[in-house]
Amino acid sequence: MTATVDAERFGVRMVAAGIDVTLPLMPVWTACQREPARVPALIAEFVRAAEARLVPAAGGERLDLGGLLWCVRSRGYLAELSRAGELLCRELAGDLVAFVAQVLPGTAMRGVPRAEWRGQDLDDAAVREAATANTASRFARLAGRIRSADRVPGDGWRLGGDVLFQGSVLTCAPLLRALVERAGGEVLLGVPDRAVVLAQPAGARSADGFAGRVGRAHREAANPCSAEVLVTDGLGLALLEAPSRGQRGLLLLPWLRE
Repeated sequence: MTATVDAERFGVRMVAAGIDVTLPLMPVWTACQREPARVPALIAEFVRAAEARLVPAAGGERLDLGGLLWCVRSRGYLAELSRAGELLCRELAGDLVAFVAQVLPGTAMRGVPRAEWRGQDLDDAAVREAATANTASRFARLAGRIRSADRVPGDGWRLGGDVLFQGSVLTCAPLLRALVERAGGEVLLGVPDRAVVLAQPAGARSADGFAGRVGRAHREAANPCSAEVLVTDGLGLALLEAPSRGQRGLLLLPWLRE
C-alpha cells in the first residue's frame, strides 16, 4: 500500500490492490484542536475508522452488482497496482483505461478482482453489463441537462463534482451522444484530473486552444489523470491527432454502440 499527501483536500490518499481511498484529515485535526487531552484516543479512533474503509470485501459475501461502476484511470495508474491483472478492464483511447470498481462508503472505491464473482454464477459479461448500466444511470441526469441546455458555453463544458468517477462519463454512451447532439458535431474531451472532464465542440472557434487547457489543468490537478485529448462523434472515442482536426479518423468502439 502506498500513501500520498492530498494537500488540496487536506487528506491522505491510500492506494493498494485496486483500492483508492482519500482519508480527510480535517475532522481529526479539528477534534484534536478542541480536545488536546484526548489526542491519542482521537487518533486511535481515526485509524480504526480508516481501517474499515481499507479492508476488501469478505470473500464469503456475494458481490452486489448494483454497486459496480466503470472507473477511468490512466495506464500509469494501473501500473502502480500490484493486482491490476485481476481487474476487468476495457480500452478507451490514448492512455485511458476503464476498469470495474465498487463504490465504498465515503470518498472511496476499489477495483474488483475477477475472483470475487467466480463461483457466484456470474461471468465477465454480467459484470460488464451491470457496470455499464450503473454508470449510465449515475450520469443520466447530467446527460439530460446537456441535452436541454439553452446554449453551449463558449469554452465548452467543465464536468465535475464526482471526485472518483467523473472520468467514467467516457464510458457512458448516452452522455457522449448528448454532447455530440448538443454541439452539432464532434466533441473534444480531456480528463486532466480524476474529478474533472473538459469537453469542447471540435468546430468551436476556441477549439484550437483546448489541448492547452487540458495540459494546464493536468499540471495543476490535485489528482492528475491524463494530459491527452480525445475526440468523440457519439459512437466512438479516439486520440486526437494534432495538428489536423479535419482528418482525425475515429476508432469506433463496439461497446459504445450497444
